Amino acid sequence: MRSMRPVRLFWKLFSSLLVALLLFEGMVAAFHLLNLPSNRAVLGGLCLLFALAAGGFIVLRSIWRRLL
Repeated sequence: MRSMRPVRLFWKLFSSLLVALLLFEGMVAAFHLLNLPSNRAVLGGLCLLFALAAGGFIVLRSIWRRLL
């Protein structure tokens, strides 16, 4: 396995932390929707959570496999 250069590792870590921050903000919004009394809001919160989980996995995997 190849050794990773420090600059590449920095950008991978930086972009991963940025994605994690965006996922955290999305999860806060989703849990806010789950606390609303409307059925539509709860469904929207669940859909947002599932989309964030799947999308976050795909984005983080692509960062660590193909970035730079």
